Amino acid sequence: APYARSNFATLVMSAGEAQAPPSSPAAAVGSTQQAEPMETTTEPTAIPLFDIGANLIDGMFEGTYHGKQVHDADLHAVLTRAAEAGVRDVIVTAGSLHESKVALALVRKLRNASPVRLSCTVGVHPTRCKEFEQPGPGCEDPTTVAALLAVAKDGMRDHSVSAIGEIGLDFDRLHFCPREVQERGFLAQLELAEKTGLPLFLHNRNTSGVFLSTLREHRHRLPPAGGVVHSFDGPMDEMEALVGLGMHIGINGCSMRTEDNLHVAASVPTDNLQLETDAPWCQIRRTHAGSVHVKTKFPEVKKERWDGKSCVKARNEPCYCIQVLEVLAAARGDEPLALAQKVYGNSVRMFAPWRCEAREP
Repeated sequence: APYARSNFATLVMSAGEAQAPPSSPAAAVGSTQQAEPMETTTEPTAIPLFDIGANLIDGMFEGTYHGKQVHDADLHAVLTRAAEAGVRDVIVTAGSLHESKVALALVRKLRNASPVRLSCTVGVHPTRCKEFEQPGPGCEDPTTVAALLAVAKDGMRDHSVSAIGEIGLDFDRLHFCPREVQERGFLAQLELAEKTGLPLFLHNRNTSGVFLSTLREHRHRLPPAGGVVHSFDGPMDEMEALVGLGMHIGINGCSMRTEDNLHVAASVPTDNLQLETDAPWCQIRRTHAGSVHVKTKFPEVKKERWDGKSCVKARNEPCYCIQVLEVLAAARGDEPLALAQKVYGNSVRMFAPWRCEAREP
């Protein structure tokens, strides 16, 4: 996930809005009414998909690129395309306290309007952990674990919050946040999982084994629900070690760039697999080794020629989760529908176990 995003809050809540428990889902946003129900234009595919990580509060879904407004906000169309491609659930990822509030507000606003089920994460991305020491965007004071816990518990009341994240370590971008600050932030946020029981949505980038050793050392603090190391692109031995700790492995376009990546992705035990897009990032590119296995294509236009109906070229979105499935199934020699059904079950059990108890689909 990126280290900074445009201010999506203008669509769903005012910056700094108090996180008081809402009397209804709509009360969490600026408007007192929920959005109008969305309608899909085609019958959804029978293949069930659960996109466990999409940055839907990124400015690109407002039509904003590099601070410039290029086209209208189009989240309505994005979610409609997702539903038509078989996506039934999307987890909206957050990377700061402010974003956690914004994501929660978005989920509640669209509760009865989105054609896919939405939930969100609560947590601070490793590259943003400076906000534990100084006020981050949209906040007047430094972030505290207590403040994050309050948002998480609020969202758990109506199943709007489904994971703690995106938390972890990122040694590729130490210019945004020093290693020692990231490590303190990571360990501090494990308390959120301890106190909520929610699964972890984890970030691990170029940490040379430090991330893995941290999980091992603090294994006793990990929630019973476990967690997923998202956007995984590491080597085989790292994948196997993480699976040995009970972790799930999140696969997206960035996980299948090379033949080595494909081999690792194909070797993840089915019981530990999760699918994601990490939209608007990590799309499968023509240069990626797995691109030859893509069967489902979507009309695309450049952002300057946005038409409100087509996907925006080079902007990933949840509908492309079907392509992740197709590439992964081909690499594993699996039948796509059977693999999708199995992985969808993994996702529901981890991120929405209450649906299993209620026997909801």
